Amino acid sequence: MKACSFLLFLSFAHVSLAQTVLNNNPPSVKWYQVTTPHFNVLFPEGFDEQAKRMANRLEHVHLPESKTLTTEPRKISVVMQGRSSESNAFVSITPRRTEFYSMPSQNYNFIGNNDWFDLVGVHEFRHVVQFDHAKQGFNKFIYLISGNYGLSSLSNLAVPRWFWEGDAVCEETALTRTGRGRIPNFGLVFRTNFLEGRTFNYHKQLLGSYKNSIPNEYVLGYHMVSYLRKRTGDPLIWDKITSRAWSNSIIPFTFSNAIRKETGLPVTKLFNEMASDLKKEWEQSIDQVTLSSFNTINIRRSDAYTDYLYPQVTEKGIIVMKSGIGDIDQLILLESGDEKKVFVQGIVNESGMLSAAGSKVVWNEYRFDPRWQVQNYSTIVIYDLQTRKKKTLSSPHTRYAGAALSPDGKQIVTIETDRTYRHKIIILNLDGSISKQFDNPENYFYSMPRWSDDGSRIVTLKTTPDGKTVTIISVNEGTMRDIFPLSSENVGSPVIHDHFLLYNSPINGIDNIYAYDLQTSKKYQVTDSRYGAYNPVISRSHKSIFYNEQTRDGMDVARTPFDPESWREITSESISPKKQLSDYVVEQEANSKLLENIPSNNYPVTKYSKLKGLINPYTWGPFVDNSLTFAEVGIASQDVLSTTSINAGYQFDIYERTGAWHAGFSYQGWYPIINFDVSYGDRKQSEGLSSTRDVDFKWKENNISAGVLIPLVLTKSKYLTSINVSNDVGFTLTSSFSSRIFNPQTGGLIEEGNDRFVSINSGDTLFYQFNDITDYGQLIFNHFAANYAHFLKQSKRDFNPKFGQYIAVDYFDTPFGGDYQGWQWTARGYFYFPGLFKHHSLLLRGGYQESLDSYELDAYAFRNYLFKPRGYSYPNDSRFTTLSANYAFPLWYPDISLGPIVNIQRVKANLFYDYGKGEGYDYYHNFDKGYILGAPTDETYKSYGAELTVDLNIFRLIPQFELGFRASRIEANGNYNSGWVYEFLIGNIPF
Repeated sequence: MKACSFLLFLSFAHVSLAQTVLNNNPPSVKWYQVTTPHFNVLFPEGFDEQAKRMANRLEHVHLPESKTLTTEPRKISVVMQGRSSESNAFVSITPRRTEFYSMPSQNYNFIGNNDWFDLVGVHEFRHVVQFDHAKQGFNKFIYLISGNYGLSSLSNLAVPRWFWEGDAVCEETALTRTGRGRIPNFGLVFRTNFLEGRTFNYHKQLLGSYKNSIPNEYVLGYHMVSYLRKRTGDPLIWDKITSRAWSNSIIPFTFSNAIRKETGLPVTKLFNEMASDLKKEWEQSIDQVTLSSFNTINIRRSDAYTDYLYPQVTEKGIIVMKSGIGDIDQLILLESGDEKKVFVQGIVNESGMLSAAGSKVVWNEYRFDPRWQVQNYSTIVIYDLQTRKKKTLSSPHTRYAGAALSPDGKQIVTIETDRTYRHKIIILNLDGSISKQFDNPENYFYSMPRWSDDGSRIVTLKTTPDGKTVTIISVNEGTMRDIFPLSSENVGSPVIHDHFLLYNSPINGIDNIYAYDLQTSKKYQVTDSRYGAYNPVISRSHKSIFYNEQTRDGMDVARTPFDPESWREITSESISPKKQLSDYVVEQEANSKLLENIPSNNYPVTKYSKLKGLINPYTWGPFVDNSLTFAEVGIASQDVLSTTSINAGYQFDIYERTGAWHAGFSYQGWYPIINFDVSYGDRKQSEGLSSTRDVDFKWKENNISAGVLIPLVLTKSKYLTSINVSNDVGFTLTSSFSSRIFNPQTGGLIEEGNDRFVSINSGDTLFYQFNDITDYGQLIFNHFAANYAHFLKQSKRDFNPKFGQYIAVDYFDTPFGGDYQGWQWTARGYFYFPGLFKHHSLLLRGGYQESLDSYELDAYAFRNYLFKPRGYSYPNDSRFTTLSANYAFPLWYPDISLGPIVNIQRVKANLFYDYGKGEGYDYYHNFDKGYILGAPTDETYKSYGAELTVDLNIFRLIPQFELGFRASRIEANGNYNSGWVYEFLIGNIPF
């Protein structure tokens, strides 16, 4: 019953209906829509061609993609984002919509042989089907009383994320030309772990790990979903399982119970059976391979999973991009096995390649519009190993992806995809100017370009509606020649050397390096890898091939002789891939050519009215915020273009046990965000006067606030940087004020009053004024705030930034009149530094706060904005200084599961020392005699101690909780005795 109640509680949990910064476009973007029976496709001006094709594509897949979940989804809005350079897409039902970003990935191991919009259209529409399929049984009841947020919350609690993504990958695999399920690299780490004896258990595969590299939910889900479809031969098996689970979503572990009902196995045993079956099959495949020999260039000094990716030859040595579970993306130079850190990259646009020539290396990075988060760019960065200088080659507003240096280091070839989804091959000079571009009237997709040794030719992948090939371009003449006939073979990473073309291919079920002789038209297999070989490059001497070899702990840099005589010729008879999991799903769907004949219906195109779509309620009913201090019954609205959010409702303060009506409005379609909030309700506050006197205040409060916020993203390097500036004007009107003084030991009533002046003794001669509440009248205040954040990127194991700063200032005052006067300014900063060892962190905090110090009866004290010294209550001073030193470090990565209840991933510690210095006065009034007593509040606060926290998962929920314990030793002062203070910590509630 307790677990059942807990899940019901989580189903209503909400981050709150408070306003947040939305991802949207500049107001200058004009929007249009294509209307079909099942979709409203919204698109920016100039994107007509792709929007019409997407409308036809989605209508074409609507029924075929719905059949294995026996659900035809309702009409939905599709937003085509033309200004983002991210290769991304998503579905949300809060509010209900799907968004497709228009930048195709350059990485052939992601996009395969597909058109980008074919891939994301099929994958994301399956999520639309899943959400509508989830609205049944108890889930349907939850939807009726709480809207889409309740449906989304309970649906994701009942059915794990791996099913959602794995099922969608199965659909993209079965209904597109490639799909990730047919790409061996997609499941590479999963397969490697199994064959290296790292099967792990279901909980670790589901929830992840800080100890080992665990593939994400897409990989686990694809293998689980496709395996059960293979095992049962039933394409509707997951329809039956999820129908049971979502109909009974309130029951703990309903998904595992549903699997047991349909298969006789709980989910853990289904995973074990799948793991055993796949491992046996993969071992049999490996036994038939005669592994090729190679030398490993890099030397591993840790078993933490780390990749040394995309080796490139420079005059200084082999340069690679190093990344892993404990390392952020960075360039490393390998010299005689030694590693030399060269440069930490910014936010990399992962194109599946690096390129180097001489002493220079280039790659792609994202650049961001400061205000409009959907409008971002992809530029080219060049770094010179000789001068140690970085240069952003192109304009920060370009959309380039894939970049390769010419052999002389004077030009760069790249691919541009513009805002209308037109693809171009462009050659740039090192000043960023365009030297040459090649016509592409058919708008084929080109990717992963490279130069030939002599710089006269460019080799690139070309993807068309009829398949993929490798194309060679004559730089001077501009002519193009396809090397292979168009086919479904997912070739990648092409490199030309002399009369040989080297490339990657999974044609025999494992990714390997192959060669094609341009003179004889013969194909050869260069490597025979156990798990996979990738990214070939020729040495400066032309005698060796450097490439990536997948190993137990990540991608190594391998070297093998460039010896055509030793390569094995490939003929049609030698290509015999075994039947894969994907084949069973493809056979069951029986629709692998679905997207080869997309209709061209002329659906109507109209201008989209932002005003008509402004009101779009998506959730209603009860919510609990993530601080667990407020419960609410309300309604929330957000338009599909994410410009306007509105919320209203009745909020109950769990701590105060009071309620209030409220409404909020946030318009984010202009450069400054405009926020407006209003509330009316009851308030209550309890305060301590002495050991024999406490006081309860009650009043009614009307609040109105309006303000502007400018959130700016300034990231353009390895540091994540942002600035936020805001100003709010607030109005508070208090009425029906009352106070009640009682004895906290006996509960007996001592006195009742109707203002914020409270007698402190039995003679009722001295009265203390509580300046942080208002009794009668109007408080009109202005609040200015600004903050700056600048943090180094973090790896998975980093729980604090290795280096970073956060600085914030707040200023309150009462410049507009009213019945109260007050002011307060606060400055605080957090400064992170590296610790003594990897993933250790030193955090220094400091702050100063000063406020009006007055005995006047209309004085008002704004709430404290500083962190307190641990072990003490919040001090109440007009001037306060606080300092803190923290040293945090991981202790253990246990990966311990206590059945399905608790999964412990990490234990960490923090040692701290806190200091605080307060100054000011408390004022006591004797109204009969007309004098005031001022009692100094000057105190020094010192504490030290330790915190032990645990990162864990509960009930197989992927978001992590952080729970812990703190022991603080406080030093004595006028209000406190020295001693130990013990506290239970709740550091993160992930919903």
